[in-house]
Amino acid sequence: MSFAEVLDQTAATEYLQKSVLGHVPQALLFCGPSGVGKKKTALEFAKALNCLDPQARQNGDACGLCAHCTAIENGTYPDVVVADFLYQARLELKKDPGDKGYEEELEKELAKQQRIKVDTIRDITAKSQQKSAVNGWKVFIVDEAQSMQAEAANALLKFIEEPPQKTVWILLTDKKAAMLKTILSRCQPLQFAPLPVQTIEQLLPQVNPEVAEPALAARYAQGSLTRALRAAEALEILQSAPQGPAWPAAAAAALPRTMAAARQSAQAVLDVVMLALHRAWTQAENEKDRRQYQQALKKLENYKTAVVRNVSPALTVETALMGLDKLHVQI
Repeated sequence: MSFAEVLDQTAATEYLQKSVLGHVPQALLFCGPSGVGKKKTALEFAKALNCLDPQARQNGDACGLCAHCTAIENGTYPDVVVADFLYQARLELKKDPGDKGYEEELEKELAKQQRIKVDTIRDITAKSQQKSAVNGWKVFIVDEAQSMQAEAANALLKFIEEPPQKTVWILLTDKKAAMLKTILSRCQPLQFAPLPVQTIEQLLPQVNPEVAEPALAARYAQGSLTRALRAAEALEILQSAPQGPAWPAAAAAALPRTMAAARQSAQAVLDVVMLALHRAWTQAENEKDRRQYQQALKKLENYKTAVVRNVSPALTVETALMGLDKLHVQI
């Protein structure tokens, strides 16, 4: 059963199963933290709409095994399009995947992506007007929908308001408040909840078998599998550095070399340290310790802002960690 693979989002999956059996909204807005299964659920919904197994379809679900389900899973089904930063990077690169050095150039292009642009929206809206390749449901998924440029959002409006028959738009966002009200008013919202720690611990080895301590990373996940993966990377950086006076410098030196990757890792390291500090603050036995932890947390907030503003990630991490030696914080 396809929807059974979506963990701890029962309210969302039950609604979608009923939609498959009854009325399919023309536009859906999946809201909730990153890394809780929004994109996976959208793809499972696309499978349920296009599955070739009559028995599965009778339950509003998908078999997960037929040619259509397999193609959707592999990203080769012509009528299901996921417009995310990778899709946009491929459009902007304008090269054949078989070209020499394509993957390296694609990785550099992907690192530049910050907003969903109007040309990307025009590309997928044009595809939405084409005839279905297999006479099934066309499903268009826009990830990071809150990042759409105003021109891109406006270009999307009329297409989600009056799509062709058997066409559904699914917008994914972790920042609903940042989206245009005109877009929100045309979409059926569906809320996704943070994942329990136990679920994240269960999923981590499946997503990345190299995570050394899934249980520890899950503690720092804040309900998000994406955050758990970042926390696992941050924990490896913090724990692999030799303890002692040189620990801050060693941890900073372990950050990735490219600026975009180093900035992301630095933010993950600071997030982990802030959560450890917050836990220490809640467990502090006297007011003096609590004030020290509060002051340290405020400083770390400033360091996180500095990373975003292009201050050296390595220098920021080293400086931030230097102030922790007297606080006895357990990571």
